[in-house]
Amino acid sequence: MLTMHCISIPTPYPVGPVNAYLVKGEPLTLVDCGPDTPEGREALTAGLKEHGTGPEEIKRVVITHAHPDHSGLAQWIWQASGAEVYVHPYEYKKITGEQDFIKERLPFIVKMGIPMRVLIEMAGEKDILPRSTLSEVSIKPLTGGEKLNFQGGAIEMLHFPGHATGHICVYDQESGNLISGDFLLPHITPNPLLEADPEDPSRRYPSLSRYLEGLDFLEGMHIKRALPGHGEIIENPGEVINAAREHHHKRFGVVLDILEKGGKMSTYQISSAMYPDLQGFEIFLGLSEVQAHLDVLLERGSIKLEFSNGVVHYMKVN
Repeated sequence: MLTMHCISIPTPYPVGPVNAYLVKGEPLTLVDCGPDTPEGREALTAGLKEHGTGPEEIKRVVITHAHPDHSGLAQWIWQASGAEVYVHPYEYKKITGEQDFIKERLPFIVKMGIPMRVLIEMAGEKDILPRSTLSEVSIKPLTGGEKLNFQGGAIEMLHFPGHATGHICVYDQESGNLISGDFLLPHITPNPLLEADPEDPSRRYPSLSRYLEGLDFLEGMHIKRALPGHGEIIENPGEVINAAREHHHKRFGVVLDILEKGGKMSTYQISSAMYPDLQGFEIFLGLSEVQAHLDVLLERGSIKLEFSNGVVHYMKVN
């Protein structure tokens, strides 16, 4: 049976440390790797040393998604060992730095009614950390369904979008353990981030719809434990799945209550009512959260929209 060892790595983000997982077996494999900071390199090196190895011995790196707290050290490990780096194609341009974060999302953001001064404030903090700049030849694509074999077993790659379009979870069927990345977390619910649809960049990706579908699928897998990207091991995955559903059910209610009182409102106006104290890049996270819930409510017929003066406004259906 494969063993998975958690290595906690500090990050400069409010979410706190990120978990990397060393899968002991041949070839030696690391799932996620932490941010590319001096503290990150030191913590990963120390964690690997505790288990009798080092960055130069890693043969494969699996990236659950391209956010820099999970993928930042992939380039550094590759330089140390020549490791193969696996990532979903939807995350490829993010991990190579080819995708401009704000430019890709700007067509959607400008329709949210956000004031220019707020947009400038939000955009100014988008790149807290440098991303990896891996060359094309060093990246192996994972779309979900693949198995990576070891001398003592295999792990399966599963596509669970929502927090990121190309988010991958790693499943060991023999033990029932799932490395869940940011898809399932013990004390917080991952943000359904605003992204363009990789198959049609003119459209928003239905992040929350895909996330809720993923929760249903994950529940049906009856996994024993989830090994999350942040926080402690989840021994009760079913309870955490239900808590995530309940979180979004309550958020739907909050959005509808705001529209009941405010009438016709933009995404930015609703976000400001829900999260009045957000600053900098947090504003983008708030907009993502609200827009994701608006998209689902629109699908369900609970709200309708009106486009005027370049801004989309939403109204509750009576």
